[in-house]
Amino acid sequence: MSDPGSPGRDLPPPPAGMPPVPGPPPPDAEAERWTPPEPPAWATREGGRQRPRWSSIDTWPALVLTVLGVLTITVDTTTESVDGAGGTDETVQMVGAGLLIAVLVQQGIQFGWPWLVSRWKGMGIVLDWRFRFDWKRDIGLGIALAVACVVSVALITETMSALLDLGADADASNTSIISDNQDSPWIIGVILVVVIGAPLSEEMLFRGLVLRAFERDLGVYVGVIGSTILFTIPHAQPDATGAETAVLFSGIATIGLILGLATVRWGRLGPAIIGHFFFNLIGVVITLTT
Repeated sequence: MSDPGSPGRDLPPPPAGMPPVPGPPPPDAEAERWTPPEPPAWATREGGRQRPRWSSIDTWPALVLTVLGVLTITVDTTTESVDGAGGTDETVQMVGAGLLIAVLVQQGIQFGWPWLVSRWKGMGIVLDWRFRFDWKRDIGLGIALAVACVVSVALITETMSALLDLGADADASNTSIISDNQDSPWIIGVILVVVIGAPLSEEMLFRGLVLRAFERDLGVYVGVIGSTILFTIPHAQPDATGAETAVLFSGIATIGLILGLATVRWGRLGPAIIGHFFFNLIGVVITLTT
């Protein structure tokens, strides 16, 4: 009896002149070797729940806390300048310690919130925010990015200063945290948070969580531009005039744009973090030696 699942098996031969009854197709070697592609890393995890579940809405708690941190640091800096004029050395040291603690808390939030979001809703900071390094390439790329930032910022700020007719005494920089604490016993800690802490925390937040969340929801161009704008705003200086703020913002936005484009281009935070590190290091050296 013929097997209905195998056409042509156990059938009598066809009459003369008739084509043979087709049998089962020969096995397809390619089909036998084919296996379904692996789903994206975020597609299934923990009982099949879709990941990542983060979105641009998850950026706002860290941004709000960052602004509050800036306000706290501003109060500490203002108090330090008042106490430094007529306060005791002990008072100045206490204010310097408070400033350092405030900066550390702010940077802890900037780094910690993206880490928490990736644990809660994503697949970890490596897959979600591209927090990874290719050291052999990234050191060279980082140095090149730092040089590009220094040159571009100098050109942009000089042009803006000329357009806005800022005088030679105008201050359109954000290096006051270094210059104000140059003679403080806490200067080593301040340098460390500027040169090491800021690149790690700010890149994790702005070129990590913010850029990738905006990119996922609104596209890569919005991701780069949005992260640049939100990176620029917290760098405002409380005592700056409107023109000085415009010049400062033009320089900070230039840095954010360069680092954002580099992050998208190379698909990881390594070049931006190292570039940010060298840029801040150059700024600290210039501030301390001039």
